[in-house]
Amino acid sequence: MTETINNRQQRIDIMKKLIRQLHQGAAEAKIKRQLETMLEDVDYSDVFQMEIQLMEEGIPQESIQQLCDTHTRVLKKHLDLQETPNTTPGHPVHTFVMENQELSKLTQKINLLTTEISKLKEEADATELMQEIKANLNILMDIEKHYKRKENLLFPYFEKKNIPGPPAVMWGKHDETRLLLKNTLEGFQNINRIDAQEAKAFNVIAVQSILDAISDMIYKEEKILFPTALDILTEQEWYEIYLQSDEIGYCLYTPDFTWQPTGIPNQEVQKINSQSNHIQMPTGNFTLEELIAVFSTLPFDLTFVDSNDQVRYFSPGKERIFDRSRAILGRKVQYCHPPKSVHIVNKILNDFKSGKQDKARFWIQMDSRLIYIVYYALKNNNNQYLGTLEVTQDLIDIGKLKGERRLLEYDND
Repeated sequence: MTETINNRQQRIDIMKKLIRQLHQGAAEAKIKRQLETMLEDVDYSDVFQMEIQLMEEGIPQESIQQLCDTHTRVLKKHLDLQETPNTTPGHPVHTFVMENQELSKLTQKINLLTTEISKLKEEADATELMQEIKANLNILMDIEKHYKRKENLLFPYFEKKNIPGPPAVMWGKHDETRLLLKNTLEGFQNINRIDAQEAKAFNVIAVQSILDAISDMIYKEEKILFPTALDILTEQEWYEIYLQSDEIGYCLYTPDFTWQPTGIPNQEVQKINSQSNHIQMPTGNFTLEELIAVFSTLPFDLTFVDSNDQVRYFSPGKERIFDRSRAILGRKVQYCHPPKSVHIVNKILNDFKSGKQDKARFWIQMDSRLIYIVYYALKNNNNQYLGTLEVTQDLIDIGKLKGERRLLEYDND
């Protein structure tokens, strides 16, 4: 057993040494040859552990993210030997893999359209083909639900097991793809008529980058992430992910299977129900049922983060602005934000805890909506920091108000 472990660590040490050379500017082809020559056996768990150890040894997450695709390419010969995880229909990994199959079909379709454009004479009208690519890119936006289920349901379990690094790198790659897709679709908005010469240049620069990013992510998921997750998550944890997946939704594929692990009793999402117990407050009281109804009815979203930076509560509004799932409860708030914005989260929390600030305001445009986000420092009577309350509201309808309304008039009349 000791020899096996030592040999495995030796493999990881060799990979780390060569990957460090990549980060220092060594040629990708050279490192790839060395890895293939020096290592006969490498599996997904070795690659995952290598990434963890590199970050523990001081390579910044941003550097890992920047060269993540390069790491995968130089290790491709070994990773190709890993089979796609085979799970029972309905299992969250089975659903992820089925979504990947649909995503692959869609990216292949877009690739064929770009190939058709490449075969046109430069002066030919490529407008119809470009509009078809645009329509398929719009469908591709459905990938958001695939990524959000990973970020909000799967990644928290890696964090609970104290291995947040690789998922954080993958979240950063999600954000890169999101931005590519958003910017490319914005570029399509102004296309009225476009000839093949212009279309070819546009496709090479923008569309292909998106297709490559999605294909690379599918490869990383099926060769590294999902096999590792199947090793470290219990059936109970997978069942918890399964029970919450409907809340976020699915990407290009909807599972029509009921899945329940063997030996685990059927569960339903727990519903808190109290008919008699009152919660006494300084200015009145509620039953628990009434309090839940109040928080569900408020015209804004609330999220509470305690003094240890853990998410403890979010309001269950019918039309939340930002998605929340129960998997974030107990999760460090830093892991609930894209890696690129974590420094801002830490700045706010540190300023609130030190007493330097007690409020931070933001407002952003989301499509046709104006979203107002305010963070409040919560303090007790002794001015001790209790946590942070996030309040999010759509201001677009409020901004349209003019004059006065003094007579009863229902908005839905």
